[in-house]
Amino acid sequence: MEARLPSMRALQAFVVVAQQGSFSEAAKVLHVSQSTISKQIQQLEQWIGQPLFARSAYGVRLNAIGETYLQSVSSGIHEIANATAYARQQSVQQESVSLLVPPSFASLWLIPQLQDFKARYPSVSVTVSASDSIPQGKEKEVDILIRCQPRQQAGSQSICLANEHLALLAAAAIVPEPIERAALLATVPVLSHLTRPTLWEHFWQQFGLTDSNPQYGAGFEHFFMALEGVQQGMGMALIPTFMATTSLRQGKVVNPLGLGIDSGYGYYLYSASYKQRASGVSQVVQWLSDRFARDPARQLSSKSV
Repeated sequence: MEARLPSMRALQAFVVVAQQGSFSEAAKVLHVSQSTISKQIQQLEQWIGQPLFARSAYGVRLNAIGETYLQSVSSGIHEIANATAYARQQSVQQESVSLLVPPSFASLWLIPQLQDFKARYPSVSVTVSASDSIPQGKEKEVDILIRCQPRQQAGSQSICLANEHLALLAAAAIVPEPIERAALLATVPVLSHLTRPTLWEHFWQQFGLTDSNPQYGAGFEHFFMALEGVQQGMGMALIPTFMATTSLRQGKVVNPLGLGIDSGYGYYLYSASYKQRASGVSQVVQWLSDRFARDPARQLSSKSV
């Protein structure tokens, strides 16, 4: 059965009057006459069969029915506005592919690479969301998922883009001269990784530095935050090599001791086989695989320096 709905203009007038507490103020916001607002509210109340406002000499305010109605109507209008804006931004000429990737992967690697993808596949549009987990109820909306996880936990259907090699990085300006390991660790703070607190312990053990007494500085949740802290001269951090390539090349950071470790983690791509039947999804998967295969930093990802 087809639902009977009030006019969108009447609903919009209702929301604005509720927000402004005045027909005249609502008319100013919507650039119409006060009589038009009054007529639209009257029509809506007749449609519903109930008054929605209590009127007085001081203005109008929602009654109990109006309060309840406003909650649902506001949410509905917001959803319609979002859906309309999204539809207007789509092109019938392009196939859209959605990616969900870790935040640091997005900001430090993926976004700088997207111009290359667009040049190769102009008919495919990608939408990128950044999170370390899939929001509940959104699983089917994601075409390609990339996760950073311990290698032993990777699913059998995943594609390993890169094993995670972490380089010891610092801003050149804060590195003591001459560079000597003990002096470096004694004078330059190390930045903590809040979600991976054992990284530094792993580093100390691998290089026989368990007796060192490093200064622990600020802590950051994501690698992109830690890298920014390094570039600001706040201390040293362990950063995935492939994420730091640009900063190293531009001289914003250095690896003062040439040290790095294999973290035991990897970056894995997941995409359901039925999703990859779409040419756009298949092209994004192939492009990601090819980019990492050609990336020199990937050659460091399975060994320590």
